[in-house]
Amino acid sequence: MLDTPRMVTGLLGARWHFRKVHDEVIPFADAIASAHHLLLVMPLHGNPLYPVAPVVTMLRKKLLDNQITVVVSHHSTEALEALKHSPVIRILPSETNFWFLPKRDVLARVTARTYDVAIDLNLDFLIPSGYICRESNARVRIGFAGKRADTFYNLQVQVRPTESRTQQYERMARCLQMF
Repeated sequence: MLDTPRMVTGLLGARWHFRKVHDEVIPFADAIASAHHLLLVMPLHGNPLYPVAPVVTMLRKKLLDNQITVVVSHHSTEALEALKHSPVIRILPSETNFWFLPKRDVLARVTARTYDVAIDLNLDFLIPSGYICRESNARVRIGFAGKRADTFYNLQVQVRPTESRTQQYERMARCLQMF
């Protein structure tokens, strides 16, 4: 119950923060194929039931592991096994504020490197992951389509709610493969 007003306030704060930053119209052709550095935000719930393997496998065909920086929650290990040579940014529960926004030290770790593409693999919109993608200053920011996603992503993958989680990630992998 208390989370809903906090999330709404956090979302309003994020929208206020990014109010003057407008995306330019850009071509998405070869966005991933020509990327030098990619930021991959894994599902922050750390649920091993999220079958993100199709997306990770597709990305590994296009980029080297050391070109993919992975953002994971404090208890997540599945990405570490798949991307052993990738830089990792762990987010502890204490590193988000009362409004679910990432704290400055997290953002400093993210922005220490430049990214061409940022991908959020959270099926449900989460303020911390969306904020991290937007704050990364990646030219192309990809996430799943949703009611609040426009503020954070400039390319959104539409999935059907009737699809299984595996099918949703497979759809994202197929979509990303075009780029």
